[in-house]
Amino acid sequence: MKILVAPNAFKGSLSAFDVAQVIKKNWSIHRPDDEIIMKPLADGGDGFEHVIAKEKNADWINVLSVDPIGRPFQSGYYRINNATAVMSLASLCGIATITPSPINALEANTEGLGMAIKHAISSGCKEIIIGLGGSASTDFGLGALYQLGLKCYTFDNQKIIPKGGNLHLIEKFDDTDLIELIGGIDFYLAVDVKNTLVGKNGCSHVFAPQKGATESEVELLESNIHHIGLLTEKMLNKEVIQLEGGGAAGGTAAGFYSFLNAHIMNGSEFVMELLNIHDSIEKSDLIITTEGKFDQQSLEGKLPYQIAQLGNKYNKPVIAFVGSSDINSNDPKNPFYCIFSINNEFTSIDTAIKNTKKNLSECIQQFTKILSLDK
Repeated sequence: MKILVAPNAFKGSLSAFDVAQVIKKNWSIHRPDDEIIMKPLADGGDGFEHVIAKEKNADWINVLSVDPIGRPFQSGYYRINNATAVMSLASLCGIATITPSPINALEANTEGLGMAIKHAISSGCKEIIIGLGGSASTDFGLGALYQLGLKCYTFDNQKIIPKGGNLHLIEKFDDTDLIELIGGIDFYLAVDVKNTLVGKNGCSHVFAPQKGATESEVELLESNIHHIGLLTEKMLNKEVIQLEGGGAAGGTAAGFYSFLNAHIMNGSEFVMELLNIHDSIEKSDLIITTEGKFDQQSLEGKLPYQIAQLGNKYNKPVIAFVGSSDINSNDPKNPFYCIFSINNEFTSIDTAIKNTKKNLSECIQQFTKILSLDK
């Protein structure tokens, strides 16, 4: 049997590469004769840049970044043929970079991402691909744009450093230096959500609570991001408020689309095309994918869902191993052959994350024992 292992990362515990290795090792215990093809994936969030770098044999470039609340740390990005930079917001100024300190949703911004972009431009890169996921801020990407030369002014012409909690103070922009810096540079944004900037499905209401925002802070962030969206539309004459995917990474997608003329693309589709996943699925007998948590959002185009859709297209069963699942197996939108939760007991999220490798290993071994009954 030919098995395609196309996993997504278990956020906070195992990268997509680690997941693939765990599955292969434990699958082979009871089914050593199966041919296993490993294609670790990413959708714009955790591990996005590493997946692309492995496929393109890219070089790692060290760069000094700052976490969402301004503390410096060493990070980096990948460079392909000295012309293309591939980076991820998650590893430059995302939630993971601030752990274990508490996140201050109003103080957080994206300056760390801007520092890496500026470094890439200064080193000669003409194309910059950015994975937008795992963010800790709701700042419209203004922190990054500030690092790239965008000046933000209050009503009394005071220049300020933009953060989620002070966006309402901004009354005008000066993009002169920004335009000079980014001339001739193409930007591509890999996103894994379709959320717009504001509203009940906007970046504040949906994602800010995951970044530590209280109810009152969510409302402030919503008001602030709406204010900035309207201000940007007026200045640049671009549709921002209702831009599909504009809410990705706390509105960074909308901000970069507005000021950098960035192209917004579906991260899953981009990676799957790069890795030629269609061909791998067509040539396989069974497809295995993974995700930390399955919920209704997972059925709105997330990476494992797209893998399952392709499996159905080629009449190949797709099985998902997940940390937890809220998906109804009878949901007509559910394209998976089977969904298995790797956690077999009620535990805290922290404990489940800590035991991901152990639980995934045991689940794969149990599954392959059953699969081998017909031998």
